Amino acid sequence: MRARSLLFLIAAVCGLALAGAATPPAARAAAPAAITVDGNQLLRNGVPWVPQGVQIVGLVAPDPALSGKYIAAHAHFGAAELEAAIADHADVVRFQVSEFGLDPQGPLYSPSYVQEVISGVQTARSLGLAVIISLQAEAPAGEPVRCPLPDGGAARAWSELAGTFAGDSGVMFELYNEPAIAPTATDWALWRDGGEVMFPNGSCSAVGMQSLVNEIRAVAPSNVIIIPGLAGEQTLSGMPPITDPADPGDPQLAYGIHYPNLTTGVTAWERAFGRVSAHLPVILTEWDANATTNCLANAPAAAQLLLDYLSTRRIGIVGFAFDLPGTIVADWSYTPTTYTDFACGDPAGGPGQALFARYAAEAQAGDGTQADPAPGWVISAADLTHLRTAAPVVSAHFFNTPRTFVTGASSTTLAALGIPTAVPSESFANATALISAVDAGRLRPGTQAVVYAAAHSRSTPITQQRHLARYYRLAGQTAHAHGLLLIAAPAANLVAVHARHTPASRQDTVFVQQRIAAQAAPYADVYVAATQTLATSPARYAAFVAAATAQAAKAHPGIELLGGLNAGSPSHRVTAATLLDAYLSTRLVVSGYGFSDPADRGRSASAGRRRPAADPGPGFLRRLARLDG
Repeated sequence: MRARSLLFLIAAVCGLALAGAATPPAARAAAPAAITVDGNQLLRNGVPWVPQGVQIVGLVAPDPALSGKYIAAHAHFGAAELEAAIADHADVVRFQVSEFGLDPQGPLYSPSYVQEVISGVQTARSLGLAVIISLQAEAPAGEPVRCPLPDGGAARAWSELAGTFAGDSGVMFELYNEPAIAPTATDWALWRDGGEVMFPNGSCSAVGMQSLVNEIRAVAPSNVIIIPGLAGEQTLSGMPPITDPADPGDPQLAYGIHYPNLTTGVTAWERAFGRVSAHLPVILTEWDANATTNCLANAPAAAQLLLDYLSTRRIGIVGFAFDLPGTIVADWSYTPTTYTDFACGDPAGGPGQALFARYAAEAQAGDGTQADPAPGWVISAADLTHLRTAAPVVSAHFFNTPRTFVTGASSTTLAALGIPTAVPSESFANATALISAVDAGRLRPGTQAVVYAAAHSRSTPITQQRHLARYYRLAGQTAHAHGLLLIAAPAANLVAVHARHTPASRQDTVFVQQRIAAQAAPYADVYVAATQTLATSPARYAAFVAAATAQAAKAHPGIELLGGLNAGSPSHRVTAATLLDAYLSTRLVVSGYGFSDPADRGRSASAGRRRPAADPGPGFLRRLARLDG
């Protein structure tokens, strides 16, 4: 997945600039984006990219066929609206466009509508936004549903569009909005290959997704194509493979998902699309959780969990819709909806504020012009407080993101620390205590994740040390049942329970041999390769992190992988330079770090008194900030 990251680093040094971008009033510095695929990652201008987008529905049908709320959406569309989205840190816009208006044989076909779509896309591109064009064939597109899968009209519509944007790799093609048949083996075959489809209102002849890909590739060999899942685009489970004829070995294909079920949680999301995201790029191309449409009483907590889950998988998201008040925006000044005093039925209640706050935090932590996205973190509230005091600017830069899990902190604590978009979490060394606290509701307010940090110590009962797989499974099942993420952080010294006399210098090697990471990972959402002993030897540290995380990834494809960085290692005198070396030696292997930086630097061996020592944590963050530019 990260094989090309060294090339990304070189590209970053060389500038990554593309010609021809205009800078809008929102002071967007990036040139128009060039979007490609590498393994399970989307790349923008050659570096890993997690889309942050908004939907625009104002172009969903030709003017005479627009109805209801879409009339106002159309009236408000223009550069000013797109600039408002950019001000909210959106970097991609998804246009829903009408199959009926683009199909030359369709009753609503209009050359002026074709030109309106082209002009809308060109306006977005001129402002530096990437674009997803999504073909719509439902009632908002101007006619009743004609087929739950793409038909001949869809094929003709893509013939009209694909060649137009073939020279612009910042435009992605989403083949069909929300295919509405069940994800059975028979229907997946229809989805891929086409054929006669029976549905409640009749029957139709579907054109398979493979056929559409082949057709588009004949005129647009390099644009990323987004292939939608089934069941209204809610699942990819059971999906047969699609081939990219332009380059079967390096397919420029991504996969679309919509509205993950907020009542089912992590286990269902893993099955529907999380496992697929370990191997293929997935985008949540349409999502909202407002207070009026299929409202859940626990929507604020459930939506937050979904956003945190997407962050761990690095899955991009498109909020629905920037031009429909009562969804992610409250009005035509594009004020975000909020979950303040949330109640079902309140048209101002929605996830807009949470969504745009995440976009802003991701943007300030990593603007996509660096060699890699901003790293994720697991850090304690005590260590974070210390770092915020010692290095407030760089700490806010790195930790005020939805990629940071802060243990021992409530949402109120994080807001007071100036990092409100971080994820409140709790840490336990004892799985029984974790399960009891979760079941009894004794976690701090706003907690979204729990850490099970088993270790060879009195804090972790010996039975748990001897049966790690069982207790990580129980911890994961409990966390997921209560709408929480689980972070697995087994300590390297756990080897002592089975290899009692293992010296500290060999614990990491034996840890890999005992397959402890494989025991901890299957029910976790994040795995931390924690080690105390190797931070001053980047080569040995990198070897351990690579081996342990590879083991975890094999046991649970798609799990987020973090290294462990300990600025207060009792075995070595760690410096800011050695921490940075350890970071750089593993940056291509993991997506973030469990970071420990206790302010107390230890005792003098000779005098038994506290000795003054350099505090490497703040220095490490400052060096890392300089590296990021």
